[in-house]
Amino acid sequence: MKKKLNSKGFALVETMVVSVLVVVILSIIYTNIYPLMGEYEKREYYDDIDSKYAAYWFKLLIQKSELTTELNINNSSVYDTFTCDKIDSSDTKKETICQELWKKYNVLNLYITNYDLTKFKQFTEQSSHSEIFTRGLIDYVFSLPTYAKKVSLNNAKYRLILEYQLKNDPEKNAYSTIEVKGVKIK
Repeated sequence: MKKKLNSKGFALVETMVVSVLVVVILSIIYTNIYPLMGEYEKREYYDDIDSKYAAYWFKLLIQKSELTTELNINNSSVYDTFTCDKIDSSDTKKETICQELWKKYNVLNLYITNYDLTKFKQFTEQSSHSEIFTRGLIDYVFSLPTYAKKVSLNNAKYRLILEYQLKNDPEKNAYSTIEVKGVKIK
């Protein structure tokens, strides 16, 4: 007579092995996807449609206006801030348009830097400049590629970085960047 084997223990072990495998796979997926979700939430206000439009209009304004002062972007200075008073005051129409855009988009800062962002990233990274730039702007700048060429394919030498406050959520700022070919100096 053959003895019947007890298979209850085998089924329990088999179920536990499959359960452990499923838990391991789910934990791997969770640990890889959860940080990405945080990055997407953090970058939710980077280069959205509104900020791209705002950057585009300021780019056109800068490229088509004569500026009263030359942009101070050289070896000693890594960036220059742009304000509407840098537009030639004899061109009141463009100065008015600039001020209206500034108010419409709640612009906090407009930075113009070299097309290659390497020096600007190094500059913002220094702790002594943390009072100049907001944490959000620094995070945004570091999310951008360096654009390692000195000039873009469109022969743009500068990059405009826009920081503005959201109207529907004043606690948050939005950011955008666009290349600028050059500026005319009066």
